[in-house]
Amino acid sequence: MKYTGNCSHQRFGFIRLLLATLVLLFACPAITAGEKEADCKLIGSWLGYNQAGLAWWMSTADGQNASQGTLNLEVPGSVLFFPDAVAVTEMRGVWKKTGANTFDWTVVAFPYDESTNTLLLAKLSGKDRISYDCDTLYVTDVVMELFFPFDNPNTAAPFMSDSFPDHEGIRIKIDVP
Repeated sequence: MKYTGNCSHQRFGFIRLLLATLVLLFACPAITAGEKEADCKLIGSWLGYNQAGLAWWMSTADGQNASQGTLNLEVPGSVLFFPDAVAVTEMRGVWKKTGANTFDWTVVAFPYDESTNTLLLAKLSGKDRISYDCDTLYVTDVVMELFFPFDNPNTAAPFMSDSFPDHEGIRIKIDVP
C-alpha cells in the first residue's frame, strides 16, 4: 500500500518542533542568567582591602535613587602619595549605575600644606562590580590623575596619572553584639 498523505504537512510539523526546541535551548540559559543576576545597589558604606588583605579605605555612596548619587571616599594613608602634603581632604564625588551590578565613579580630593594651601587636585576614577549576593565590591580600572590647584579637573588635562591594582571591598552591615 502506497502512502498518499501530505508530506509537506509532516515536514512543516517537524520544522515547527525543531524551531520550538531551538528556542527553548537558547532561551533557557538567558532566563537562568537573568534570575541569577541581582539588581544590587551601591548605596551604603563599604570597607576596602588591598591585595595583601589589609583594610585601607572606606566609602559611603548616597543618592536620591539607586541610579546615581554622591560618593565619599576616605583613604587614611593617602597623604603618603604626596610628599609635600601634611594632609589630604576626604575624597568626594559622584557615582552612576551602568548595569545591574556595575557602577562608574569619580572623586576629587586635595592635598594641602601646613598653611592649608592646596598643593594639587587629585581625581580618582574607577569601576565597581558588585557580587550576586550584593555584599562584595570588585573595584577595577582605578586611575588617579593629578592637576594643578588652578585647573578644572573636568576639562583640564592632568599633568600626571597612575593606575591602581584591582581590589575588593565588603558592604558594612549592622552587626549588633
